[in-house]
Amino acid sequence: MRVLMVGRRKSIAFEDLKRYWGEVIFAKPPKIHFGKYDLVVAQEPTLRIGPPAYLAAKLCGAKFIIEVHGGYLGRWLKGANGKVATIMLKKADLVRVVNENIARQLRGMKLKKVITIPAIYIKTDVFRPIKRHSERDNLVLYAGRFVFEKNLPLLIKAFRHVVKEEPSAKLLLIGEGPEKNLLRRLIISEGIEENARILNRWLSHKELASYYNDAAIFALTSYYEGGPRAICEAGACRTPFISTPVGILPEIIENGVGGFFLESREPLELAEKIIIMLQDHQLREKMGENFRRVVIEHFEWGKAVKRYAEAYLKFYRERLD
Repeated sequence: MRVLMVGRRKSIAFEDLKRYWGEVIFAKPPKIHFGKYDLVVAQEPTLRIGPPAYLAAKLCGAKFIIEVHGGYLGRWLKGANGKVATIMLKKADLVRVVNENIARQLRGMKLKKVITIPAIYIKTDVFRPIKRHSERDNLVLYAGRFVFEKNLPLLIKAFRHVVKEEPSAKLLLIGEGPEKNLLRRLIISEGIEENARILNRWLSHKELASYYNDAAIFALTSYYEGGPRAICEAGACRTPFISTPVGILPEIIENGVGGFFLESREPLELAEKIIIMLQDHQLREKMGENFRRVVIEHFEWGKAVKRYAEAYLKFYRERLD
């Protein structure tokens, strides 16, 4: 099978997919490799990615697959870009989404060719527990992009209440993005610059695993998510979460089992849950163990890549019959 994947960047599982699919070529518009393909995969339905991928598929008679990796559809389907995305989704032979919430949105648009395949692949030999929670600091960690949809101001505002109760508590935000300076200003305005800091760079898997093992909690305050992967990497290191009920998390683990889901987006509720967990390392240890089991079950690298690759192989073979 010959597959063209069109997107902004290669999938982290790109090289492993070749073992299942054969020849896999990546193209980042406007540089499209037109040729003979069996499948053309657009990694998003947007104006930048969808139409070039669709054209490549039509020119060679390939089956056209669109992937939706984030819960952004409600926002993107309103403007001109959304009109293009809607057209592309309806023209696709198959739409792959990464959680059931997105699937429900698309089925509400009368799309019938929708399958759910998570896009989280965790190397559980790299992301593994090294420290028990009794040995960890009172560190609350976030790792990811500094962008609007992550709603990081909520975490910073909540932390002002946390340090009043737990003066030793620390907050670390790791990543990059356009809201970096806004977050730094907010840390100062909330008066927590002694307890909170930003590490403004991307880290290797080995470095991330070390920070996950230092942390008592991974905090996620997003408005929407596709995965998210970082929280599952932390979970593989036996680090429990406090999170808004976004992405695939509520589909795979119950509230209070691997962490806590927020019922609101209010700083006081988030602060209360952080304090409860910081003060009980045995609770964190139990939650962390539960979360690691779930991550291994659903997202262990080899198992997750195989599930994704074989779903497309099955779709392709069914079209040949």
